[in-house]
Amino acid sequence: MIRAVSQGVVLTLLAGVLLSAPARADEGPYSNFMVGERALGLGGAAVAVADDPGAIFHNPGGIASLTTSAASGSLWALLRGTRLVEDGYQTQLGNTDLDYSAGLSFPAFLAGVVKLGERHADDVRPHALGAAIVSPHSDEYRFIAQLSEGDAVDRLEVRHGDKARWYGIAYGYRLRPGLSLGLTTFLAQRSLSHDEVEINARENLPMDSTFGSLLSRASTLDISVYHLVPRLGLHLDLTRELRAGMMLQPPAIELSSSVSAERLDALAGPDPTAITVSGDSGLDANLPIPWELRLGVTWLNRPITLLTLDVSIFGPAGSPSDPLPLVAGAGDELLGEFVPRETYRRTALRGAIGFESELHPIVPIRGGLFFERSSAPEVLSTSDAYVRPRLSTFGGAFSLGLRSGGYDLSFGLTGLIGRGEGLALIRSDDPGDPRFRAADVTDTVLMVFIGGAKSAVKRFVKTLSN
Repeated sequence: MIRAVSQGVVLTLLAGVLLSAPARADEGPYSNFMVGERALGLGGAAVAVADDPGAIFHNPGGIASLTTSAASGSLWALLRGTRLVEDGYQTQLGNTDLDYSAGLSFPAFLAGVVKLGERHADDVRPHALGAAIVSPHSDEYRFIAQLSEGDAVDRLEVRHGDKARWYGIAYGYRLRPGLSLGLTTFLAQRSLSHDEVEINARENLPMDSTFGSLLSRASTLDISVYHLVPRLGLHLDLTRELRAGMMLQPPAIELSSSVSAERLDALAGPDPTAITVSGDSGLDANLPIPWELRLGVTWLNRPITLLTLDVSIFGPAGSPSDPLPLVAGAGDELLGEFVPRETYRRTALRGAIGFESELHPIVPIRGGLFFERSSAPEVLSTSDAYVRPRLSTFGGAFSLGLRSGGYDLSFGLTGLIGRGEGLALIRSDDPGDPRFRAADVTDTVLMVFIGGAKSAVKRFVKTLSN
């Protein structure tokens, strides 16, 4: 096992030469289906397949079904990642699109499983212990919007980073051939940082201009939250050709949270300049991880075809009548314009279908399609408070592999398109005008990925040969 794990670590480190950033299907706990080497190629439809160490995340019941100890790892590399908010910034000088560009990051997956116990009649050990490091979510972007006319300039710059890293240990038990149960417990860390700077500058102000005709504001927000996330899994062979899987995640238990927020406002006009600095570091954050239920079936059409289907349901967080404040005790004046004041998520749905076949006995080919219904609340036509964009996302994945010497390596592409509504920021002289209005939003993401598993492929080969 030590040798297998070391080989998996080397594989992942070699893949680390790729800079990566995953898809922004939806923020937080919902953007977590692209985890694991095999799941990447299947478009995330992995809960019923569950026959590699990625099962620690997708369905811990599957690790007990592995015929041998195994290790696997995967990484993504971003080719294109943008979000466009049409006419997203509007001032007296006109309007311009907000064009988000994704930054560089290193989301990755690395896992290992050890099989223990007396072998069953089919030579499979009933107990399994596993460990995994997972980056299920990473959303980093930066955009700059600038409008100018003569001696007047309006400029907006936003930098946003939202990352999660989960550390898990798992145990699986094979009750009998074809029936396994498992439990994974993750320590989930989420870090959110958000910085905004906006400048409205005017030269040669007339004496009758209003106080505040010149505006400069800057805000910074840093949040760190830790949760305990349990995941229960069931893996079942219904027939020789049909498998089923289920994963249930209860609502996560928050262990701790910390918040640091600062804001600076400078107002100028014909009167003396006023500078206001505010901040607080003794606040609590609400970034809940709701319950999740995943169900899946896999059909093995011997000798070379696998077809799998996944459906995931995510529970709500808060409600329209009882939303959760993102930062408890923070006034509107402390947070940036593009920071939601309240956290509210609807029940969300995601589905995926994937296939696996062979171009050659050592060259597997995988593909998948997926969709996701956003958990974001309804976007009103006008609003005084910012909310997350509400996007419906559709995408696909394709990969080619190489099986040799106990390895199952994969190289592939994943792309998605998200369309929906978000909010555009409006700067008006009239204090009665709304701060935001609805705007069309489009997401586009294209990634390449590399992943590999050691030893887990033996189960698949053995199954097809029976």
